[in-house]
Amino acid sequence: MLSNLNIKIKKASLIGIFVLAIMLFYGSVAFGEEPKELVVGEAEWSQKYPASYHNAQALRDKVEEINEQGKYKIELIQTDAGGKREKFVADIEDLLVQQVDILILSARGPNDYPGWKNLVEKQKAETGKPLVYACSSKLPVDVDTEQMGVDFAMGTSDINCGKVIAQHLAGYLFCKYGEYKGNVVKLRGFPGTASDSGRETGFNSVIDQYPDIVTVFEQTAHYSRMEGYQLTKTVLQKFEPGGIDAVYGYNDDIGMGTLQAAKEAGRAGEFLIYGVGGQTDALRAIQEGDLTGIAAYKQTAADCLVKAIDMIEGQRVPSVIVAPDIFITTGNVNTILREKAYTPYKVGEDVHWDWVNK
Repeated sequence: MLSNLNIKIKKASLIGIFVLAIMLFYGSVAFGEEPKELVVGEAEWSQKYPASYHNAQALRDKVEEINEQGKYKIELIQTDAGGKREKFVADIEDLLVQQVDILILSARGPNDYPGWKNLVEKQKAETGKPLVYACSSKLPVDVDTEQMGVDFAMGTSDINCGKVIAQHLAGYLFCKYGEYKGNVVKLRGFPGTASDSGRETGFNSVIDQYPDIVTVFEQTAHYSRMEGYQLTKTVLQKFEPGGIDAVYGYNDDIGMGTLQAAKEAGRAGEFLIYGVGGQTDALRAIQEGDLTGIAAYKQTAADCLVKAIDMIEGQRVPSVIVAPDIFITTGNVNTILREKAYTPYKVGEDVHWDWVNK
């Protein structure tokens, strides 16, 4: 009798649990909160370049990830100005007209931002909607977010990239000669851009301490692999073996162009070759011992979105956030490639240089 009673109690308990589970499930469906809708606008300076292309793609991936979590339903509007300032301004104005909740500007540097603060403030006043206005770009040491008109600025420092390369080079030259001396070639990016001036300023801030480390050749390569290749051919004709100690390419494409020219001339391994960025083929060249080192940094648009949502949710966000950069050599390149933390490409989705420079 008691045994039958226990069985009935257990059956009733199981039925009760089952019914409760059904109620909780359908209750959550019926009464659960709908995802909060957000419109996010990103104005990209130009997706022509590998790092910028990845910056935009990483943001798309992050939006997809957030939408899958169910708390937010994000509509992403992205523009590409193709490197033209007038188009960039028009894109920003168009995004503001569309009343985005979050506006992310991915540009070359803070100098591209003054002047739009009034547009943002006008949009806030007219619509009554809170607008998180964020900067995702290269940052100088002294960032004035109030002047830029942004709620916060997140970016990387090209100055730091130049510094870490110069520090590595100076240490190598001291080990080679027993003193700080040597001949350096600098193949620069686009004149007047924040990236070019930052990488120059950071490099010089270290190298200028050593007057016997001399720049013997300096020319702009416009961040082009082909121009880096052609200029290096000129350098190798100008200087005999032993005449130069290092080539500092202001991005990875220049460094890879230098490597190609050195290999064709039979002079690979004769001097150090540096790059900036962290694209896949350059990292593989480090693995193979062909490229000396790369100053790399994480793209920031996706992280910008996360911080902007934090701000919408009432969390405090620092006005300036500098993303970490790193110097990649043979000692840590395997880890970097495995984690893909600083690589602007996903495996199988490389934006090759012949497309970038077409």
